[in-house]
Amino acid sequence: MSKKEILLLSAAIGFVIIWILDLRAGTPPEINTFWTRIFYHYSWLMMAVGCLFYFQYVKQIRLKKEEQQKPQPPVMEEKDQKKAARKALLKGKK
Repeated sequence: MSKKEILLLSAAIGFVIIWILDLRAGTPPEINTFWTRIFYHYSWLMMAVGCLFYFQYVKQIRLKKEEQQKPQPPVMEEKDQKKAARKALLKGKK
């Protein structure tokens, strides 16, 4: 795991903790309707979700780069000469 991935996971966990603490603290008295109460705490949760989505994106890019950099195994030549000649004839080559 790269440093970027570790930081993103840490940030997501931190935002979830802040969201839980914010829910437990309650809402100010001037916020009295249901939807304003929900949206008052919503931003912390969405920051955590955004960090998790970005973590997945960074992880997929890292895995793709590692796969491209991995050396390809050498192709094994056929040791059986008759089998190689048959394959060549089937392909239309001599």
